[in-house]
Amino acid sequence: MGHEDRPPLFWKFRSSNGFIVFSVCFAIFVDVLLYGCIGEVFPFTLEKRSGVPEDQVQGWLAVLLAVYGLGFSLGSPAFGWLADHYRNRWYPLMAGLVLLLAGTMMLWFGTMVQFLCLARFIQGLATACIWSVGLALVIDTVGSSNAGESLGLLAASMSVGFVGAPSLSGFIYDRFGYDAVFLSMVVMVVFDIVLRILIIEKKDAVKWILQETDPNDPTRPLLPPNPADGPNFDIQIHAHPLITLMSSPRLVTAVFISFVEAIIMTSFETVLPLHTKETFGYTSTLAGLCFALVVFGDFFSTYAGRLSDRIGARPCVVTGLIASGTVVFLCGFATGPSIASQAMLWVLLLGVGLAHCLVFVPTYTEMSLVVEQIEREKPGVFGPYGAFAQSYGLGNFAYAAGTTVGPLWSGFMRHQVGWGPMMFALGVFSILSVVPSYMFLGEPKAKEQGDEEGQSTSRI
Repeated sequence: MGHEDRPPLFWKFRSSNGFIVFSVCFAIFVDVLLYGCIGEVFPFTLEKRSGVPEDQVQGWLAVLLAVYGLGFSLGSPAFGWLADHYRNRWYPLMAGLVLLLAGTMMLWFGTMVQFLCLARFIQGLATACIWSVGLALVIDTVGSSNAGESLGLLAASMSVGFVGAPSLSGFIYDRFGYDAVFLSMVVMVVFDIVLRILIIEKKDAVKWILQETDPNDPTRPLLPPNPADGPNFDIQIHAHPLITLMSSPRLVTAVFISFVEAIIMTSFETVLPLHTKETFGYTSTLAGLCFALVVFGDFFSTYAGRLSDRIGARPCVVTGLIASGTVVFLCGFATGPSIASQAMLWVLLLGVGLAHCLVFVPTYTEMSLVVEQIEREKPGVFGPYGAFAQSYGLGNFAYAAGTTVGPLWSGFMRHQVGWGPMMFALGVFSILSVVPSYMFLGEPKAKEQGDEEGQSTSRI
């Protein structure tokens, strides 16, 4: 065996499902943690470090949030397209982490508020890359048949970041100061980059697996046909992959549901602290605990993913949207200062989170299944490297758009009509989203597997 064919050190571990999924989970955790830490620290540092007048701090915080969302929105489809035009996901994912490191360093040492806005835009681009390419890498690794459970782990990682960011950043800032917050973030990003360097993608490890496996061994890996390798595929010239994807009502529906979920979650993030403060007299800590109840539901995302893998996305999403609409609607009645009203809101907020995980993970699983469905119907339509990253890029674009619309809409509605009518409207919005979900989302998993087996038999 030549030197160039010699497998690298620990290649089995570095190409294992567990290590690759863990690495992407850690990348998402760090990204969300950094996002949350900055949101907690900047209200105290803009005036002191950047010279922003006190009455303008809230406005600049909104601008910093908006430019982050702009970078996330613009970067998602762009990085998705880029990732699907490289044989390896390693390079675009590494580019995203380098952007994250650069944005973090700029935030650490920058003082001009305009410079901070540029840094936040770069962070938004990094988030778009990490999410779009990271999700596609996970699907490449575990396959669409096991996508739900793995995406559930990613959602749980995101929740850990959201929950841990306020307390961690607050503790570090209070005890050790501004520099310590960003130093700790930089250390985690650097460790994240090290994990990315160690990853060996499955498509690269296959040659070493085959070398160690008897050709007659039934456990020998079966490689999927590659459109670029031979005449087994009828390669045709088709429209741009994004146009092909958006022509699928199934994918458009999944993208729309991603937008809906972002609006619901960011609406609570925007108005819940002020509502609980004015209605119940809560401190910022208690208000944060209330939102933690919403995020807590994501810790059950792996179970939602397993359920989606078993029965398909449609029943999960439809049930989740109905449940979400119902509990959000009932949240509108929590308008009095009584203990009973507070207890009802706590229970309902937990229900919002559980309903969210029942919708979010199956929706993103559906985005990968759509790509496989189109590939079966039109072999080679997406080229040799597929379109998983572009599919997730569209979903992330919609989610980023929802994170922009949600705070603006909820803030306006609460100011104009109050908490109750705003919650009623949000609940109705969720219920109405059931209609396209029921009409267009995929069939239960058992039927999809049956269709695939039928197609496999017909090719023999």
